[in-house]
Amino acid sequence: MNFRHSMTWLHTWTGLALSWLLYFMFITGSAGYFDEEITRWMQPEIPVQQSEFDADTLIPAAQRQLQELAPSADEWFIELPQGRHPYFKLWWHNPRVEADKKTTASHPPGWHELTLDPNTGAPIQARETAGGEFLYRLHYSLHYMPKELAYWLTSMAAMFMLVALITGVVIHRRIFVDLFTFRRAKRHASWLDMHNLLAVLPLPFHLMITYSGLILLMFTTMIAIPVSSYGPNPETLKAVYDTVFSEPEYQEASGTDAATVSLLGVYQEEIAANEGIAIAHIGVEHPGDVNAVIEISSIAERGLEGRNESLYRGLDGSPFDAPENHNKQSAVVAFYKAMEKLHEGLFASSFLRWMYFLSGLMGAGMIATGAIFWAVKRRYSHSKAGLNPRGLELVEGLNIGTVVGLPIAIAAYFWANRLIPVSLETRGNWEGHCLFLVWLAMLIHPFVRRGKITTREAWLEQLNLGRLPPKSRRHH
Repeated sequence: MNFRHSMTWLHTWTGLALSWLLYFMFITGSAGYFDEEITRWMQPEIPVQQSEFDADTLIPAAQRQLQELAPSADEWFIELPQGRHPYFKLWWHNPRVEADKKTTASHPPGWHELTLDPNTGAPIQARETAGGEFLYRLHYSLHYMPKELAYWLTSMAAMFMLVALITGVVIHRRIFVDLFTFRRAKRHASWLDMHNLLAVLPLPFHLMITYSGLILLMFTTMIAIPVSSYGPNPETLKAVYDTVFSEPEYQEASGTDAATVSLLGVYQEEIAANEGIAIAHIGVEHPGDVNAVIEISSIAERGLEGRNESLYRGLDGSPFDAPENHNKQSAVVAFYKAMEKLHEGLFASSFLRWMYFLSGLMGAGMIATGAIFWAVKRRYSHSKAGLNPRGLELVEGLNIGTVVGLPIAIAAYFWANRLIPVSLETRGNWEGHCLFLVWLAMLIHPFVRRGKITTREAWLEQLNLGRLPPKSRRHH
């Protein structure tokens, strides 16, 4: 047996063992590339911006809101309607004040947000929703389980995926020739050809997304490395992580109160200095302090950074030069952050974001066709021998309940956003519960129907459930 043939067994079982988890990760991760758009759809109370953003009126209104709501905050952010972010939002962070319980009660520590009408600047109470971020987080944190366990499971799935990709390249000697081969209506051969097509066409994306995913979770799976240097104390390790990866302050607060200049004036100065600039947000570090720093962030035209930043002094609005070592980082940290940006695609233009999305769906298709090919091939050989092994039945049932059932469950998630009463407490959690309850029903369905219908009929039942209603009914 040569080396190529010896890899076939490894490719088959690393591809199949966690294929349903990988399919789940690819589907939800692909949806995450449009998390902002999904969240916007799931909050219909937020008005559509009717005209060009009126900075002269709305930025001063936002600053007044922050001065009233967050007088003791150490950070302010004004998120302006721009590009993929059609929101006018305020964010602020209140520090924890141990000695002053009254202040802590009136201004709870941590991050807070408020959505404003992009036309008037008035506060909006949009419905609570898990939004697109819920789908995005599912692909690595899963649900209903401890975060550390979820990270281990998704890391293991990513490692299996990486091994399956590499061994797949090894065993397919005619990999690029097979890219142009499709044998229609040839039982399992058709599934194999589709599997090859969906694997090879976006292969660079598959390798990048799998490898970068492993890098992002390495502080869970490779914990022994920092433990060997800093010890096993979780608090110590968190402090080390925060020190290495958190952005340091531009300068420390002085403790001396001073009014922060008009943010509109700084905004207008930035617009005048950079014609055609698209400003995404305005941030203030230590508002109301002599050492306040204003950060104007604009959308970058190219590159992984995604943002360009300009700094101004909060005291008088003059330009502020950050310390030389402020953005200095090691090559390891720079590599980690590059992998993070590549994986999340936050820098991507609309076209590239769609390429990310379609490549992710092709990854899900590659996994699905691989699992179906395994089942179809073995069903054909076992049926000729008169066998019906339990393991094959399990794989067939999981294929139906996952490949078709998961998209139906995600559709139920969107329906839940419209059907759950807006006044219901924790309705965002119930949107997620609906997704998993429907998916559970889809997973159970093929096993309950076994013996009453064929595998093909079980596929058709779920596919018929997921299809759109006839045109004659859509208008009623």
